[in-house]
Amino acid sequence: MSVFALMKTQFAESAKALKRTQTLTTVGVLLAIQMLLSSFGVFQLTESVKISLAHLALAPTAMLFGPVAAGIQGALSDFLGYLLKPTGPYFPGFTLTAMLLGIIYGMLLYRTKRSLWQIILARVIVALFLNICLNTVFLAMLYGPAQWAALPLRATKNFLQLPIDCVLLSAVCRAVSRIPLRTSYR
Repeated sequence: MSVFALMKTQFAESAKALKRTQTLTTVGVLLAIQMLLSSFGVFQLTESVKISLAHLALAPTAMLFGPVAAGIQGALSDFLGYLLKPTGPYFPGFTLTAMLLGIIYGMLLYRTKRSLWQIILARVIVALFLNICLNTVFLAMLYGPAQWAALPLRATKNFLQLPIDCVLLSAVCRAVSRIPLRTSYR
């Protein structure tokens, strides 16, 4: 099966799962946990550099329900997080980044054995393309080109945080994989 056929299947199954009440309630609970982690599990290093644990609540949604459900949860968490606790102007680019985080997790963690390499690959993609590149572009769009000066600090923070994130994400994946699921969840 080609990669595109696999992706098409993953997205179709994930979208279909959203029609079930059990899926919606589980995603809602995980969204609430993610909102709590994004409010209280954040360590602000500088104005534009922070460490957050909120992505750990997105991984179970990605594992259980796929990229569509995780993408929606990611986007909702960013938007609702802004409504509940705004830390600056609303910018849809960060909502896009949060949605892409869910989609990446969903594509790499949904219905797979979730090997350590998949977890590392997911975190490297997120750190490199979303956190370092895309978010820096969005910060520069919002606050001006001076944000590019923080790029080395942002890159250093992401590379130092990478092993910690991989260990935490691996622990979450192991815990979620032990949950007995009824077939009606899928």
